[in-house]
Amino acid sequence: MSISLAHNGLPPGVTHFSLADLIEKIAPGTCREEYLSATAVRVLKHYILGCRSSDFEHGKICGVWEQPQTTALTLRISTKVLHNAEAELERGGYIERTHVPHARRTGQRRDGVIVSLAGISLRPLIDGYSRWKARLEALELHERAIASLRHEVVMLGREIRATQAAALIEEAERILPRGRVSRISSIEKLGALKGMLEALLVQLDLPSGDTKSSHRTEEIFAPNILVKDSSRNRKRATDAQFRADQSDEVSPALAASLASADYRSLLPSDRAPGWPDIVEASSIACRWHNVSQPAWAEACEKLGRERAALCLLVIDRNARLPSEHRYRARSGRKCLSGLLRNASSLLPMIKAAKGYPEGSLPDRQFEPEVSAPRTGQSFAGACLSALAKLSGEVQP
Repeated sequence: MSISLAHNGLPPGVTHFSLADLIEKIAPGTCREEYLSATAVRVLKHYILGCRSSDFEHGKICGVWEQPQTTALTLRISTKVLHNAEAELERGGYIERTHVPHARRTGQRRDGVIVSLAGISLRPLIDGYSRWKARLEALELHERAIASLRHEVVMLGREIRATQAAALIEEAERILPRGRVSRISSIEKLGALKGMLEALLVQLDLPSGDTKSSHRTEEIFAPNILVKDSSRNRKRATDAQFRADQSDEVSPALAASLASADYRSLLPSDRAPGWPDIVEASSIACRWHNVSQPAWAEACEKLGRERAALCLLVIDRNARLPSEHRYRARSGRKCLSGLLRNASSLLPMIKAAKGYPEGSLPDRQFEPEVSAPRTGQSFAGACLSALAKLSGEVQP
């Protein structure tokens, strides 16, 4: 048996049928480089299902040596189209061609086991199974991010129409004609639309323009904190929260320094983290502490995204404190509910974290509360963060 073609096998419980289904699911990809054409998917599934289940066991050789003309005839495509699809699969890291170009493909089985192969090897596909799973997770997060942003844009449009301000509604119509977002699939474009609509609401509530601008988000809790409350700004920060923000400003650098090692691993390593990074990391940390996505979305609406992100950061930190510590968080969901009821307690918790001996946490794990799996829309920022993290981890 050729040692160079032997693979590490599929994980326990994973069959080559489920592997073929996985490839079909990740074909759209989250970017142009990950996209897999329909023809390439057909060809790869044909090769996967053309192998025996025993070929996918650890230490075996897995592949096919069917002649291109035969494969093309079976799939009802031309030989040229087949070769193009194989080249696409090879560039994507799914297969490797072990035969000499334009030479006849050959192989040999002995006692049901492939001992030689000069054709198409599926070793990269099998050994990269964790990569494909990560890509599927990234794709699902990408789709949830788009759905979440679409929902936020629609809700902003409704809020603008509810103001009955003709000039504001006219400007919103110019930004997003007819308010339709169902055909918009670009996260960047949806994010830009959301920002422009939010800016319109801020202009409505602040005729004098006297705000704490979102351009200063590197040194404040949340952008667009109003100096004057408004009945049309029900989702903005409360007076108590604003006074807390005024007394002590928290920067992203300070927040990152107080976070746990696991939390910091979600932050960018090549630059200083900003508030968007803190928000995205907290949305991912929700899963560690059984905080559902609806609960996270509610926290973002009531407290603002940056303040809600700090709540999750503190909860994650305190969940790792010694069991006898007064601030140990035993239930992330209950802690977040408490902070929603009394957001003014967030700042004292941050001060307590700053005052912990040596300013850092002990290196200890935490046991999350046992709970049934939760479902729901993932917060768009968390999706983008996960996508960036996964794209960095799954490079071959």
